[in-house]
Amino acid sequence: MRESTLALLACPACHGGLEAADGLVCKECDVVYPVEDGVVRFAADEARASHAAASFGFEWQTFHDGGFESDTVFGRTIEEDLAQFDTVFDVWDSLAGKVIVDAGCGSGKLTAAIARRHPEATVVAVDLNPAIAEVRKAAADLPNLHVVQASVFALPFPEGSVDLLWCNGVIHHTGDTRGAFASLAKAVRPGGELFVWVYQRKLSPLVLVRDLLRPFGLHSWRHSTVYRLSRLLSLPTLAAVRVLNAVAALPGVRALVARSTHGRILTRRRHYAELALTWFDVLSPRYRDTYTAAEIKSWFTASGYDVLREYWWPVGITGRRR
Repeated sequence: MRESTLALLACPACHGGLEAADGLVCKECDVVYPVEDGVVRFAADEARASHAAASFGFEWQTFHDGGFESDTVFGRTIEEDLAQFDTVFDVWDSLAGKVIVDAGCGSGKLTAAIARRHPEATVVAVDLNPAIAEVRKAAADLPNLHVVQASVFALPFPEGSVDLLWCNGVIHHTGDTRGAFASLAKAVRPGGELFVWVYQRKLSPLVLVRDLLRPFGLHSWRHSTVYRLSRLLSLPTLAAVRVLNAVAALPGVRALVARSTHGRILTRRRHYAELALTWFDVLSPRYRDTYTAAEIKSWFTASGYDVLREYWWPVGITGRRR
């Protein structure tokens, strides 16, 4: 374990410093954290055995095994995700010397792309799901990318040590979104920035299907069963999307769609593999909470953040820690 890695990490239990031994050992409380497949395993046994870890572990392992998309993630290319990263953090020059954390990195594709584009920055991929080992495997050539398995409720960083903290589509799946946000907010240094994206409170036909299935024990089903159902539901969904695409292309409708955020989202072109991933991501997690921009902004303000900015796709908020 490199000294640079040890310097940026801390014991999630007591925030003490770490030293390399048989894994990583906290200098204060003597807790030992194993290192397996190049991944530091900070997550407690209870967290690693949770429904969230199992659900997203299946999702992202299936993704890495080719069961969903190949060149995109939720229909977005890496170039599009990097453009979003640049926009929300207003990146226009070098990030040399900065500590960048992707909390809930999922596929890890964006995290690796950030590390590759900013080789003089320190980038940390954090996720609870066991498939995070695939992130390390795919990015073994990046010495500035560190991969850790940890919960957003117990981040392995000294408080106030992260320059840019990105958390896209994660904390609304925890069952305690407000508590997860508070944990993220404390990790950012004064003057640093935090970006959080959560589901918007709105009507969704996909969520309606989820709600109809929940009384039938949806979240006790095998993940493989939910996966097969997701692929099945993607067929009629794709047909509906094609109809929406055709309507949106009609003269007079095109201009209306362009002026509406939800119109742009609803009528964007999508493909079968993306829809299968989207359906699984809707159906499988136990928790899927929704919020308004005003609610999330109030959390930023209460946590000592200002200079709040909204990303065009709701609900995404960036704030700077005072």
